[in-house]
Amino acid sequence: MLAIKKLVLIALLAASALVIQIGLAVLPNIELVSLWFLIVARKLSFKENLLVIFIFTLLEGLVWGFGDWVLGYLWIWTLWIVLVKGLSTLIKDRAPLWALVGALFGFSFGFLFALQHALLYGLNMGLIYWVRGIPFDIIHAFGNYILILLFYKPLIHTFEILLRKWVKSE
Repeated sequence: MLAIKKLVLIALLAASALVIQIGLAVLPNIELVSLWFLIVARKLSFKENLLVIFIFTLLEGLVWGFGDWVLGYLWIWTLWIVLVKGLSTLIKDRAPLWALVGALFGFSFGFLFALQHALLYGLNMGLIYWVRGIPFDIIHAFGNYILILLFYKPLIHTFEILLRKWVKSE
């Protein structure tokens, strides 16, 4: 892919993640960003994924304001990409297994943020943050499981077609 086309694709993918995040913001911890980053991670390079995450996080900061959560998004979404890349050869395109991995990631999301809180504000703050958020982590896990189970196959198929057309149009 040409460099400019690649940058445009990365920007569009990051903007799409923001749109789907804002679109479901009214539902607590029900989000499609995990699924979207799963799809993108399966089809683009690690470097391209990092750019998508960084741009997405920057855009979110511009929309919601900047706080310590920005740092968390940068490393936690990167961890998700590392996990997806690492499991891709094992899981391939098996939606039920990706749904399970997505559920586990969703459940651990609050714990990962709690680790950051513990480092930044002390162990007690991290523990309080984690315990207080467990109900939301359960919702996050359930949401990820259902959304990935339902939409992984059609989205990855559609993304592959669109990506081939994008590359072919060079």
